[in-house]
Amino acid sequence: MQVVTGDMLEVACFLVPNSFRLIYLDPPFLTQRKQTGSKAGLAYDDKWEGELDSYLPWLEERLKKLYPLLMDNGSLVLHLDWRVSHYARVMLDQIFGRKNFMNEIIWHYTGGGRSKSRFSCKHDTLLWYAKGDKPVFNIDAVRVPYKETSGYAKAGIVAASGKKYRPNPQGTPIDDVWDIPIINPMSKERIGYPTQKPIVLLERIIAALSNETELVGDFCCGSGTTLAAAKNLNRKWFGCDISKDATECARLRLK
Repeated sequence: MQVVTGDMLEVACFLVPNSFRLIYLDPPFLTQRKQTGSKAGLAYDDKWEGELDSYLPWLEERLKKLYPLLMDNGSLVLHLDWRVSHYARVMLDQIFGRKNFMNEIIWHYTGGGRSKSRFSCKHDTLLWYAKGDKPVFNIDAVRVPYKETSGYAKAGIVAASGKKYRPNPQGTPIDDVWDIPIINPMSKERIGYPTQKPIVLLERIIAALSNETELVGDFCCGSGTTLAAAKNLNRKWFGCDISKDATECARLRLK
């Protein structure tokens, strides 16, 4: 388990191919502004001269470099928002092959300001691609309780044939829309890093798409949420970030 300071493009050259079961990547979103946290040094510049003309080649070069690091039937989850997710999906189709697209997961959240001129943007997009046709998918690890209003939850259902289907005691499988709140500003989980993601979001991804003791990587690790989630779930983990302040933040968190 290790946290390294450096550009993923260079760091990837020193890593063993076919070694990661899961890579989660939460790169800059092309917001065209500086993202500043609540603690000194915890910030990054998301301004891109040329906008898409510079951002998309940057992203594509790095995705191509990470692809060989995945095990056969390993998974990549790319976390973006409305600004570039549609471009990235075409890019990933070319790298992984269209048949290896698994899911477009919508992370829906509330909080923050509300637009008065359009529908408020309150979701991110997570693109799941597999390197192979049989990726790990632990459905029982990410079930959620049945709703109290669900008749199936109480008594199951009876098919036309007369066969009865009883509810799984572990709950119902989640779908591709995830309602997970952003981190409360007063939460002890918040460590002052901008765009910090909730640990429950990463724990769901890691629990579903990897097994215990397998290697999980995050190459824009920021505050170290992915690494902390992997540690909680008994996975091996590796993280890197181009920011020294970010990697120091992640190291302190993991202690």
